[in-house]
Amino acid sequence: MGQKALIIDVTKCTACFDCFIACKDEFAGQSWLPYSEAQPETGQYWIQVDEIERGQFPQVKGTFVPKLCMLCKDPLCVKAAKNGAAYKRDDGIVIIDPEKSKGQKQIVTACRYGMVYWNEELEIPQKCTFCAHLLDKGWQQPRCVEVCPARVFTFGNKEELTDLIEKAEQLHPEYGTAPTVYYIGLPKAFIAGSVYCNESKDCLEYVEVTLIDKAAETNLTTRTNNYGDFEFDGLESGIACSLNIQAEGYYPITIESILLDKDISLGNIYLQKMR
Repeated sequence: MGQKALIIDVTKCTACFDCFIACKDEFAGQSWLPYSEAQPETGQYWIQVDEIERGQFPQVKGTFVPKLCMLCKDPLCVKAAKNGAAYKRDDGIVIIDPEKSKGQKQIVTACRYGMVYWNEELEIPQKCTFCAHLLDKGWQQPRCVEVCPARVFTFGNKEELTDLIEKAEQLHPEYGTAPTVYYIGLPKAFIAGSVYCNESKDCLEYVEVTLIDKAAETNLTTRTNNYGDFEFDGLESGIACSLNIQAEGYYPITIESILLDKDISLGNIYLQKMR
């Protein structure tokens, strides 16, 4: 039984919440001992979809990031548990024993991802089990993976998913838990704006816009679309850069000293026609 891994492509997620509903359908009000006790109808989100809003009007982006147990190689919940109340299986799935864990609220606070919940009525910690009760019966995928219409999730043995994992990244690797849930398309910083003619106020399409990363001494180039809009996405936060904007028949302009400490919307930028 190999180490399981999950790749989540957030660029495909539309926040339909089918994954959340499938999880509730499988676990709410249903016990799957010895894997899990029944999930409460409300208050627990073994899989949740976070919405991340970026930018400023009129350049605004929304990204949906599904989160669940991170399949940590070095799970803090297991370290915090007493008497073997939480353990990692050979396939990497972490199980919180619903009997041994009674009263062990420290297991909840140990998870830095906030994906372990406290069942007040039963006095036990609970979380996603990756539908281990189904996998052990021969299922190939957890319910959330199976129902996703956009194919956001790819689940399987880690060694078989190497190509995808090489394109992905971990969520909060600084936590030091070595999660084997990986993400493609996590939101990065972006710079956006719109280019117009100073006289006619018409938007200018196919204008060349160059981003200059001063520290890395690298340039990125794009062109405005038919609405005059341009965008550089996937940038690392903290870089200092400048923008050079030029179009045939117009005086070029340079915007200096841009510090990318957040997503930046430059608004409307006007070019002056050459005489």
